[in-house]
Amino acid sequence: MKNLLILATMLLTFGFAKAQSQINYYQHLPNGYQLNDANGELGPASNFDFDKDGIKDLAIILFDKKDGMPIFCIYLSSKFNTSKSFKYCDWVFMKHDLNYENGKLSLNSDNGSMGQYGSIEMKYDIVNREFRVTKYEDDAGNKTIKFKIGYL
Repeated sequence: MKNLLILATMLLTFGFAKAQSQINYYQHLPNGYQLNDANGELGPASNFDFDKDGIKDLAIILFDKKDGMPIFCIYLSSKFNTSKSFKYCDWVFMKHDLNYENGKLSLNSDNGSMGQYGSIEMKYDIVNREFRVTKYEDDAGNKTIKFKIGYL
């Protein structure tokens, strides 16, 4: 019985410590950006352990508070609290579909009736410790990403 009590205590302690290791990225969004677009709708988000360090990461579309332009952002827990913890791409498309499946993060967007669209697919590169673009396409026929990518 004593061993069972010790085991239960250890499991509870481990579970509590694991829960504490999760990061609330929403408390660390960059200044000047918000979760809602100009229509008040939330942009998409994907919360998975992209970098396989045991802590969930965040991929999200945020909107500039002044002009409403979207940016595609990725927070990686393995780079959190460094100068490179928040990577972004100045994504210009407005309607978004963000998915993470089979180790690939994909973002597909369009501007509705304007006939403009963009699609990007990324995979986490464990050697370089960041996402790399594996596929890109837009309505202009571009096959390589043409947007600014950087850190905020």
